[in-house]
Amino acid sequence: MALIAPILIFVGALAALLTTPAATPILGLSHSAFAGLAMGLALLCFGLANGGFRVRFGGLLRILASAAAWTLIIVALVGLYTYRADFGDVAASWLDGLNTPEPVVGQGGEVVIKGRSGSEFFVAARVDDRPVRFVLDTGASSVVLTAEDAQRIGLDFRQLDFSAPVATANGSAMAAPVRLARIAVGPIVIANVRALVTRPGAMRESLLGMTFLDRLDSFTVERGKLTLRAKKGS
Repeated sequence: MALIAPILIFVGALAALLTTPAATPILGLSHSAFAGLAMGLALLCFGLANGGFRVRFGGLLRILASAAAWTLIIVALVGLYTYRADFGDVAASWLDGLNTPEPVVGQGGEVVIKGRSGSEFFVAARVDDRPVRFVLDTGASSVVLTAEDAQRIGLDFRQLDFSAPVATANGSAMAAPVRLARIAVGPIVIANVRALVTRPGAMRESLLGMTFLDRLDSFTVERGKLTLRAKKGS
C-alpha cells in the first residue's frame, strides 16, 4: 500500500514527459526539473507512508524490501523514458510485421503498395493460389522462397535439389531451383516464374526478386509507394 501513491505520482509524471515535446515546459519547469520534482514528491510520499521512516527494527526489512521494489520501478521507468525513441522504433517494426498492407489497384490496373519500416516494402501475393508475404528486393536476381513458404504452397522437399548458391542475411547458402506456376499480386499475374527455395532457417522472409519484376511493364518506388504495372495483354 505504501507504494501506491509514489507509483501514481511517478507514472503521471512519466506520462506528462512522454506526451510533451522536449522544448515545451511542464508546469513552467524544464523536463529535467519536472522529473526531479516528481521523484522528490514520490520519495516524500513513500517516507510519510512509512511513518517518516521512524519504525521499529522489526519493520526495517519490510521497508528495505519496499524501497528496493520502488528503486526497480524508478530505474525501469527512467529507462523507458530515456530510450522512448528506440522503443517506438521496435514497436513500429513489430506492428509492421503484423500488418502487411493489401495492394491497391489503380484506375489503369496498376498495383500500388505503401511502404512500411522505412524503405521496406512488404508485398501480399498469392503463389500457386496460396498466400505468401514477400519483401521487395531489387538486388535479388530471383524470387526466393523460405522453406516455410515453400511448404505452405505444397512443394515437396524430397524432390528439391539444393545446388544453387544464394546470398542471405545470414551469409551464403544453397538453394533449390524451382518453377512456380504463377505469382499474383492483385490483378497482376505472372506465370511460370523461376525461383529458388532455401533450406529451413536460412531466411526469415521470402524475396520478390527480378525473375518476377523483370516480367512487368514497369515498377517504380516514389514517395513511399511501390507501383507495379503489368505488360499490356498479359
